[in-house]
Amino acid sequence: MTTATTPGERRRDADPLARQTKKAAQLLIASAKHSYDPRVDIDWDQPLEDGKWFLPEKRISIYGTDLYASLTQEQKLLLSREELGSSLAAGVWTEHILMHLVSRYAYKRDISSPQVQFAITEVADEVRHMIMFARLAEKIGIDFYPVSPKTHRNGLLLKTFAPVPALWAMILLTEEFFDRFQREQANDETVQPVVRAVARIHVVEEARHISFARTELERFVPTLSKRKLEMLRNFLASVVKTIRHDRYNPLMYERAGIDPKEAVAAGRSNPIAKANGAYGAERIAPYYQSIGLIGGKSEKVWAEAGWLPDKAH
Repeated sequence: MTTATTPGERRRDADPLARQTKKAAQLLIASAKHSYDPRVDIDWDQPLEDGKWFLPEKRISIYGTDLYASLTQEQKLLLSREELGSSLAAGVWTEHILMHLVSRYAYKRDISSPQVQFAITEVADEVRHMIMFARLAEKIGIDFYPVSPKTHRNGLLLKTFAPVPALWAMILLTEEFFDRFQREQANDETVQPVVRAVARIHVVEEARHISFARTELERFVPTLSKRKLEMLRNFLASVVKTIRHDRYNPLMYERAGIDPKEAVAAGRSNPIAKANGAYGAERIAPYYQSIGLIGGKSEKVWAEAGWLPDKAH
């Protein structure tokens, strides 16, 4: 049975601000019902299981290469651990930047509005996620990965000066991309149980952030001038380049006992690794195309990455 909507309700649903306010109110309720405290909701005392991966084997950056085939099983498992460790460090940096950006969004706005209340809720989520990632790094026995000086400098500028549309666009790009892999990790029984538990919590809570970011972008993007739209497209293309570059962190190969120069070269030329990137972008790329956030010079960057729908494998 369907419930008829009144003309007034239909007008409100068609209004971007009203639609975004309604979405924020719904997400606040979802947050109250489905939020986790990783300190108590994850069994950190559970031992690691021998022979299990730290991320699905097929997602290892050099999987399928001659170099990978030359490794022992122990080296392969160690590499999967270090690659997870590198991604956790990237996750902490990203969550930290997003926490600052979302705080800026809320700073001058009415605290009584559902949008601002959900933004503050999102900040609380990001704080818990940062601690959760740090606990996981400690649990699996890795030394945490440092952020490069260049990334550190860029982060200081980004969190201080990035405009609001860039905030939601960056949130959506990074969260949608990594969400694809975490959903897979959460359901892969070959992966360590503690890694799966962390992925499950992150997927549930980030789904709310993704939904909110989409409604914000759908409200903001149509208001951008041609110049500002082009700037936002180019900014997102730079995020794509950063994700691709940081995917092959030499330190994770070195820590796994593999020649970093050889491994970086193998990873960058690995067609399976490129296909993995396309897999991560399968949802976000067509969505950004549909709302106009891929186009002009930026389209070439997405195409070269193999992240556009007609370029994905």
